[in-house]
Amino acid sequence: MNVVFGTADGVWTVQNDVPERLGLKGKDVCHVTTREGRILATVPNDGLYELTENEVRRIWEGDARSCAIGPDGKLYVGTEPAMLFRSDDEGRTWLRLDRIDELPTREQWYFPPAPHQPHVRSIDFLPGAPASVLAGVEVGGVLLSDDYGDTWKEMNNGVHVDVHTVRPDPSLSGSLIAVTGGGIYGTDDGGDSWEKREAGVDQGYAVGVHFNPNRAGEVLVATGQRPPGLNAQVYHSLDAGRRWEKVSDENLPTEYGRVPVLIFTEDSAWMATEKGQVFRANDPRGSWSLVCELPSSIHAASAGGSSSSIDSGFRG
Repeated sequence: MNVVFGTADGVWTVQNDVPERLGLKGKDVCHVTTREGRILATVPNDGLYELTENEVRRIWEGDARSCAIGPDGKLYVGTEPAMLFRSDDEGRTWLRLDRIDELPTREQWYFPPAPHQPHVRSIDFLPGAPASVLAGVEVGGVLLSDDYGDTWKEMNNGVHVDVHTVRPDPSLSGSLIAVTGGGIYGTDDGGDSWEKREAGVDQGYAVGVHFNPNRAGEVLVATGQRPPGLNAQVYHSLDAGRRWEKVSDENLPTEYGRVPVLIFTEDSAWMATEKGQVFRANDPRGSWSLVCELPSSIHAASAGGSSSSIDSGFRG
């Protein structure tokens, strides 16, 4: 399966271990998503782009920070200030999902660096629930809708609300992991309650997360010592985060400048770094190999299903 990468210099793909630029040269891309051949990419303070074989076009203008394509083809973009927009007509028109502004803690959402605006860092969908929308807000917490974003509820019982990414296990209903500025949290009840899951992890700042779509409970996370994820480590779990083991191999970097991007495809795990290196393993616990090197820092990846991003779009 092809993997699409969002980088500091546009969007790339890797086919047969050979990198190829798809578009947005010179654009700093913080998030990408793909589904059934469709590719979307967000550029902070610019907009949401669609990339095809023949053209690259902006389909939403504004401060885009995350994006997703629903199981039924609806398009979503998450922004700063924290809001989601949905398109039901291939991106021709957009609906502001403004019931988010009615949430109980909305007035308290706050991002520490100026201009102190919270933003939507991740968008996903619960397995078997095509009308669901799951969003992670930095700093605001976990949001869930069961009607395509028309109404929302906060799912923050026990979770640190500095949410960098929240993802569902596509093979295990109710199982979610949220990586946050206060550590790694898991839930088995769809987010009604959360618990810390950090056994084996020695860093408290968690940024990246991705589930294996073909093996229930298998997940990778990336952590750092402090923002933006310096001196990073990568951890692997087979039980939805209850126990973690550090990922290391002689072919991997001995240290990371900041957290790498992690993603599972149908048959392997991938890791992409701030130096543009792309690594792959059949099993994260085994040997990794260098696939290729892109000419710029990698911020995000997608291979269908859940996307993976370690970048908030903050450029302070």
